[in-house]
Amino acid sequence: MIDKREDMKRKLNIDQIDKLLFSNNRLIITPFVLIMLTLIILNLPHVSALGITPGRTSVYYQQGLENEVQFSVLNNEHKNMQVLLTVQGDLADSVTLFDNIINFLPSEESKPLKYSYKLPDSIAKSPGLHTAEIVALEVPKSNEKGTYVGATVSVISQLYVYVPCPGKCIESDLNVLDAESNGTATFIVPVINRGKLGIGEARAVIDVYTGTGEKLASVETDYQSIEPGARTELSGKWKVNTGEGNYVGRVSVFYDGETKNFEKQFSVGSQTLSIESILVNDFTLGEIAKLRILVENRWNEELKSVFANLQVYNSENQVMADIKSASEDIPVLSKKELVAYWDTVGVSEGQYDGKLMVIYGKKSSDKNLVLKVSQNSLDIAGVGYAIRGSGGRGVSLTTILLVIVILLLIVNLAWFVFFRRFVGRRGGKGERMETHERVKSEDRKESRKGFVRVK
Repeated sequence: MIDKREDMKRKLNIDQIDKLLFSNNRLIITPFVLIMLTLIILNLPHVSALGITPGRTSVYYQQGLENEVQFSVLNNEHKNMQVLLTVQGDLADSVTLFDNIINFLPSEESKPLKYSYKLPDSIAKSPGLHTAEIVALEVPKSNEKGTYVGATVSVISQLYVYVPCPGKCIESDLNVLDAESNGTATFIVPVINRGKLGIGEARAVIDVYTGTGEKLASVETDYQSIEPGARTELSGKWKVNTGEGNYVGRVSVFYDGETKNFEKQFSVGSQTLSIESILVNDFTLGEIAKLRILVENRWNEELKSVFANLQVYNSENQVMADIKSASEDIPVLSKKELVAYWDTVGVSEGQYDGKLMVIYGKKSSDKNLVLKVSQNSLDIAGVGYAIRGSGGRGVSLTTILLVIVILLLIVNLAWFVFFRRFVGRRGGKGERMETHERVKSEDRKESRKGFVRVK
């Protein structure tokens, strides 16, 4: 009889547990919401802990030219960090760093640095582009042996040196905008005069081919003159009468009897990589602006080494800022922020034309922009944006979601404690009485079985 009493109690306890777990779905819904919010936070766009500005410094070669260049390394996450500086590129031997190792404290947002260069006479015989790259590499603290291992993040500031051609020569590219089926695409051919002489007339012809080599169309651009060192854009329109897919633009640029030929692949239809928005927090003219460029990979493959390049032009259509982000890999069907830095020291208030290019492999997604700069604001037309001035700091999506998760945890725990107490007070007495009656009934049955009638 004792064993049956114990079995009865166990059965009642199991019934109570089942009732507690399954009669009220609120205990299941809240953990599910918490799990989903956690997954969202883990998949938010990642921003590199390390930054550098300017992304690029460009100079024209002069014999014996030497100078110093100021740059800044940024501690985006405000943490203890050690950074190793190195130089690479064909001009690496011509560049001298003033610092090789720098250390950040959490309170330090950036460190102003500089390097010097002296251009060798030998590159005068090699017209074209020569480069050096200042690489900032985040590393752990040095060990007792003074070695550095386990590097994590690196960013680059470039030094571009252009050696002019003796006569006339150009640098050019192809950008394709609004290439949609049954629409009108715009071909833009930016041309920079890298020679010592002016160009009286430049024009371009773009022949459009399929992937199998079939010619579909031929587009002619307008005509422009180009001064030495200046930049212009040649443009033409194409009525798109073909389906979605990848195509090749074969470009011929004609300038004062000379010709430059090149080709570039582009897509018609849905973009593989789209530029979603630009976010700038706490903009103040004369300081370093952090540009957070959100891009989306709409392709069914991971895109490797994706980076953003923003060029800003002055009133003479010359490049006044050439800003480049670090390279990132973007997983399938996901979004990521590409972070670039614009040092606005010396920039005047006003309106500037710009071009944003997000480059992946041999392709790029391009946007023509108009940047309106004032003392405490930066307005960007041509792409979605969110700008905040220096009056107050914005709250990030990550912070908002973390606060929501914490609040849900607190509410869930408080409700659970209340539910247990409520059930204990309301149902405890009735359940004890019910248990007592059932046990008493079992005792009666056992007594009847053991009763022997005597005549």
